[in-house]
Amino acid sequence: MIIEQIAAGLGLPVKYVVKLSNGASHHYKSYQIRKKSGGFRTIHHPSRRLKAIQTWILRNILSSFPVHDAAVAYRKGKSTFDNASVHASARFLLRLDLEAFFPSIVVDDFRRYVETYRTLFDGWTAEDYRCVSGLLFRAGQLTIGAPTSPTLSNILCAGIDVAIAEMSRIKKIRYTRYADDLFFSGDTPNVLGTVPSEVEAILRASVIPQNLRLNRKKTVFSSKKNNRQVTGITLGSDGIPRVPRSYKRLIRSLIHRFGLLSDKEKISLAGMISYVVGFEPSFMNGLVKKYGFDTYQLVTQLKTLEERQEIHKKSRPR
Repeated sequence: MIIEQIAAGLGLPVKYVVKLSNGASHHYKSYQIRKKSGGFRTIHHPSRRLKAIQTWILRNILSSFPVHDAAVAYRKGKSTFDNASVHASARFLLRLDLEAFFPSIVVDDFRRYVETYRTLFDGWTAEDYRCVSGLLFRAGQLTIGAPTSPTLSNILCAGIDVAIAEMSRIKKIRYTRYADDLFFSGDTPNVLGTVPSEVEAILRASVIPQNLRLNRKKTVFSSKKNNRQVTGITLGSDGIPRVPRSYKRLIRSLIHRFGLLSDKEKISLAGMISYVVGFEPSFMNGLVKKYGFDTYQLVTQLKTLEERQEIHKKSRPR
């Protein structure tokens, strides 16, 4: 039984796992964060014990399930830059948005997936399905905050990815999906015009998942004449993807105020720099030239608590 494997893998009694599954929806802390586009996004963060079980399921069960190549988000070795690179050389770009993405994927979608792909669940009992469902879904929905939700969304969206990818192949356009953002690109004028309606038809006909719909307000058509962006990456008219200048300016402004930043903000800054340098190594040379190598090391090498404390002392305003 899968329940027994989960319990054994974590050194827990089977009864404990079952009991936690039965009341798992009550083991979340809910809070809101402000969205860049305005409004708030609700996060449901699982308790430490529930998260540990979800993480085990992610690593030992969900990681082996098939995901379509068009799905770029939440995959090891894939990044926003990989997603953008697919569309970098195309003349025309379309972005579509899936409304309320995670909450629209529900436990019934998982049930239908299990029934449709029985070979992937060989040895599972009805109790296994019931217990795992309780551990993965909060109040019957995928939730932003659970470590399993991103990968499970890719698994359950494989069917629509297949259908949309086939439609794109026929129209000779490129397609990728980064979570709830769908990107299409091509070189023929007007070829993307009917894509939103065709995607809507695919979503209406979809059985797994059954509730996904487009947010038409976020539909964006663009071309090389415009400032095209894909998952935060700017697509230049020369066909080369780049990190936006605004993001680089933010990094420089944070370096200027480094001594006033909290430890958390300093760690975030180090991650931002690493992100850009990973795509554009020349950005590191520019920072070293502008601020000096010692400063570059200071703002990028934050590995231990002791280092953070030492940096805090050195960077304290005088």
